[in-house]
Amino acid sequence: MVNSPIATDDLVRRVSQAHALLLELLNRLDDRQKDAASALPGWSRGHVLKHLADNARAFERQARGALRGEAIDMYDGGQDGRDQSIDRGAAQPLAQLREELKAAQDALEDAWSGLTAADWGRAVRFRRATVLDTALARWREAEIHAVDLAVGYRPGDWSLDFALHALEFLSDRAPAGTRLLLRATDHEFTRTLGTGTAVEVSGAVRDLAAWMAGRGVDGQLSTTGRHLPELGPWPPDPAD
Repeated sequence: MVNSPIATDDLVRRVSQAHALLLELLNRLDDRQKDAASALPGWSRGHVLKHLADNARAFERQARGALRGEAIDMYDGGQDGRDQSIDRGAAQPLAQLREELKAAQDALEDAWSGLTAADWGRAVRFRRATVLDTALARWREAEIHAVDLAVGYRPGDWSLDFALHALEFLSDRAPAGTRLLLRATDHEFTRTLGTGTAVEVSGAVRDLAAWMAGRGVDGQLSTTGRHLPELGPWPPDPAD
């Protein structure tokens, strides 16, 4: 479970803004560009869009299940079902993918609109956490995959709040046996992660967040090591 860096109402507004951004980015594409490679190895932009739609439905499912007092899986068929849906859906025409994404995002926001303060604290199966944690996760999905679409939105466009949240969430990626010091050059942010051999990585705070997320940076990162350390895996869902 990750503490929210902002109030719940503001978080929902930020997610809604990210949802609108995704739809706006789609307006820059045609079907040929939709089938071209995204910034994610092995995925076209169509794969990214289908995943974003499926993910929105999965978090709607988590919220509605929580309201019934049920902890349910994210996806029918688990990881295999998720992957098969993405592979099948990626080839859909861009207009169909856009319609699907908009409908899924609208349904998720509708599910959240009626939640009380207590409802946001209800348990979900995802990360064995709460409905609020799924909203934070959707924020990450929308903002990071907006960059993966590679149509002009960059880590430098992330808000400071988002960059700081991403750095907190991804702190477990610090390499084993390394005492990793992250130092921002454009913001009062320093963070020490892990234990072991000391290595400092410094740069703009959004670039630090992008690097920790496994994405390309807009500027340049510096390190006291011979090269940037190899990060550990993305934090797993402990419910898997």
